[in-house]
Amino acid sequence: MNRIKIPYLNVMFALMVCALIVVLPSCMKEDDYKKFTEGGEISYTGKLDSIKVFSGRNRVVIQGLLIADPKVTKCVIYWNNRADSAVIPVTRTENVDTLKVELKNMLEGVHNFTIYTYDNLGNQSVPTYKSGRAYGDRYISSLSNRPINNAFTDEAGLTSIEWGVMDRLSGIFATDVTYTDASNEKKVLRVPVDSALTRLDNFKEKTDIQFRTMFIPDTLSIDTFYTTSTTRYIPKFSQADITTTYLKNVGPNVNYSSINSGNRWGILSDWTSNTAIKNASGFGGYERRSNVGFISLEAGWGLPNVTDGKIFQTITLPAGSYRFAVVMNEFNSGGSRYLSVAAGNDLPNAADVTGSSIAFSNLESKVLNFTLTGPTTVSIGFVCSLTGTSGTGMYSKIASVKLYSIQYL
Repeated sequence: MNRIKIPYLNVMFALMVCALIVVLPSCMKEDDYKKFTEGGEISYTGKLDSIKVFSGRNRVVIQGLLIADPKVTKCVIYWNNRADSAVIPVTRTENVDTLKVELKNMLEGVHNFTIYTYDNLGNQSVPTYKSGRAYGDRYISSLSNRPINNAFTDEAGLTSIEWGVMDRLSGIFATDVTYTDASNEKKVLRVPVDSALTRLDNFKEKTDIQFRTMFIPDTLSIDTFYTTSTTRYIPKFSQADITTTYLKNVGPNVNYSSINSGNRWGILSDWTSNTAIKNASGFGGYERRSNVGFISLEAGWGLPNVTDGKIFQTITLPAGSYRFAVVMNEFNSGGSRYLSVAAGNDLPNAADVTGSSIAFSNLESKVLNFTLTGPTTVSIGFVCSLTGTSGTGMYSKIASVKLYSIQYL
C-alpha cells in the first residue's frame, strides 16, 4: 500500500492557521463587530402601488395607491434624468390612500419617471419606474378636420352632410357641427366618427356651418384635442339621376366581356380597363363573388402589384354640375385609389391625378362632385396603384355607380 507523505513544515503551518482561527475571535473586542453593521439594518418604506401615468396637453397626471405602510410622509418623483422633480407631502389614513399629482408644463414627448416614498426618518422605498407621454403643439399640428364629401339641402328642405373616412389611429372620436336653425338659434350637434351621414334638423337654408373634429390620442389621455374650426357654406340643390343616359354596365351585378377559366376574374363590359389593372393573367377589373359581379381593384394574395391601373368610361356631358357616386361593399386601406374625371379619352396616372383631373377624390369617400363650364368630353372612373404579397394585399369592390345632374336652387 502506498502512503502519501506530508512534509513536516506543511503540517506545522496548517496547525498554526487553525490556532489563529480559534484565537482571533477571542482577541477581538465586542464593539469591533459594529463596524460591519454600522447604521443598523436597512429600512425601506412601502412603495407606491398600482401606478398609472395619464397623458395630457403639456401635462401628465400620476396616480397610485399607498397600501401597506402607515409611516409614509412624502413621495418624490424624478424625471428628465433627475434634472426635474416634484415632492408631494403625504398624510396617511387607516385605509388605502390614493396619491394623485399633476405635473404641468411638460415638454412634448415620452417621459420616464422614477418614484420613491419616504418616512419622517428619511428612509426611502425601493424605486418604481413608469413612463408616460405629454402631447403638445407638434401633435396638434398633425390633426385635420374630418372631410366632408358632400353637404347640401335638397328640394324638399332636407339638409344632409356626407362624411369622408378618417384613420381612427389618429385618435378621432367625434366632430362638433354648429349651425343656425330656421328660428335663428345656434345649434351644436356632436357627430360620432362612425356616422357616415348626418341630418341637420330645421336648418336655415343657404347658410354656413362650422365644424371641428375632436381627438383623444390614447386610452390614458385626460385631455381632448380639437382642430381649428372650419366654415362651409351649405347650398340648396336638386339632383336628377342621369346614370343610364350616359353610363353603361353600372351595376349592381356588373357584366363582363370575358372571364378566365376559373370564372372569377374577368374584363368589364362597356368600361375601358388598361393593361395594368388586368393583373390576373390578362384578366382584371371584374370579379365574380358569390355569382355577383363587382368592379374590382386588387393586388396581393397571389396577384401582382398594380401601378396606375385604370377603369373608366368616356362620355360627353353638357355644361353643368354633376355628382359621381359609388356603392362600395368591401375595401381596405393603403395604396393610391381615386375617383377621377378628366378631359379627353383617358384618365391621368395616379401620381398626376391631383394636378391633371377636372376633379378627383379619394375612392374611400365614395363621391365625386364636379362642374363643367361647357360641353366636354370626359373620362370618368377609377385610378389606382396597389401593392401586396402572397399573404396580404389591397382591394376595393364596387357594387354600382351613379351619375347625377345637380341644379342649385
